[in-house]
Amino acid sequence: MLNENFYTIYYIRMMIETACDPTIEKHFKGHENIITSLCFHPETTQLASSSSDKSIILWNLKESVRAYRFFGHKDVIFDVTYAPSGEVIATASRDRSVIIWVPKVTGQSLDFKAHSGAVRSVQFSPDGEKLITASDDKSVKLWMVCQRRFLMSFVCHTSWVRCARFSLDGRLIVSCSDDKTIKLWDVISGQCIKSFNDVKAYSTHVEFHPSGYVIGSANTIGCVKLYDIRTGSLYQHYATHKGSVNMIKFHPKGNFILTASDDSTMKVLDLLEGRPIYTLKGHANGTSVTSVTFSSNGEFFASGGTDHQLLMWKTNFDKDDIARKISRHLVSPVKEVELKIKDEKLHKDDDISVGEEEIESLDEKYDITNLKNGRIHCEVPDTGILNENLEYRVINMRNQRPFEKGRIVNISHLSKESPDSCRVTCTNGIVDALNEQVQSLSDAVTILEQRLSVLEEELRK
Repeated sequence: MLNENFYTIYYIRMMIETACDPTIEKHFKGHENIITSLCFHPETTQLASSSSDKSIILWNLKESVRAYRFFGHKDVIFDVTYAPSGEVIATASRDRSVIIWVPKVTGQSLDFKAHSGAVRSVQFSPDGEKLITASDDKSVKLWMVCQRRFLMSFVCHTSWVRCARFSLDGRLIVSCSDDKTIKLWDVISGQCIKSFNDVKAYSTHVEFHPSGYVIGSANTIGCVKLYDIRTGSLYQHYATHKGSVNMIKFHPKGNFILTASDDSTMKVLDLLEGRPIYTLKGHANGTSVTSVTFSSNGEFFASGGTDHQLLMWKTNFDKDDIARKISRHLVSPVKEVELKIKDEKLHKDDDISVGEEEIESLDEKYDITNLKNGRIHCEVPDTGILNENLEYRVINMRNQRPFEKGRIVNISHLSKESPDSCRVTCTNGIVDALNEQVQSLSDAVTILEQRLSVLEEELRK
């Protein structure tokens, strides 16, 4: 009887784990070149994609065959983003311009020269009133959207700026550059308040964790790093990919992170267990996964690559948190982040440019720019869902903990009163590696016991 119950519990557990595996929902093709960026509509009714073919496509997720392609840029489009209201879209391009689109068939748009170099990224502030841009001209710029007015520049970086992102409360901006630094900026004062340095390689993408206290970065040497902005120190380090990591995205719940890499794979990292739990293979071998994004509720995510393919996935893996009924938080919630402004060896006048002194004013450009209403800026491409039997692999690593030196480094900065304050996982030395394995096994046993308890309760019902 005991054996029968054990096998029943084991079977149910395996069924739950299989149901938690990500699955491909839709497979689109419409771009003629590399997909560079993706963004879901806030209500998950559409998916916007940008490409090296100088166009963006809006995919209607409810009417999957129908899509609209918009033209306006003269060169590669690096980034695309929806405003929080979903009423407009902004794109950034190598042609040094930013275009704000009204996503309708008429293709109305407003374009302006934002930088003196290629514009790598663009994002709306959480309230939709401001716009942040990052460029190869080594600067980050802040714009007022409604008033069409330039606000200020942040020019601390000494090389190309790859990405700039707002925090969820709109108070902070994080940027990464080819100068191998990640910088944190205060929006009100315009000053650089923290700087994170990496001596080995530069970051290609940065994101704020939903908690607002952690920054995630994608690195060219195949790793993902998380920094605690309260302590200014490395929080977690994942050496997970064999190629450059092109982009990362936090799940809206904050417990997982999705990565895209040149090694043709994506990985799902469990930030609380401190390890990768899924490897996803859907894009063609030998190609790069260049972009990933989550829907606003985390139910779906999308991926695009150099194979010109766009895949939309059902997340599923976040269901495991619900099944476990465990309270999970990456960082302890605090009322407010205390950040002290540090002198970055730059005079305030040197790292901030006031909008009135800039010639790239939106007001000036708007006076000489007409809204583009012609249908030539919008067309219906011959697109649709391709092969529904698309071959893809989902490698579940939830129950796998292979010994791999240097796989993950977890660095915890806790108070001295905490009993766990002495626990530091290190990749150097056999003793530390064995300690990591013992701790991992202990965590796995704890999680399995909790899962079995939940399943036993369900069986009793």
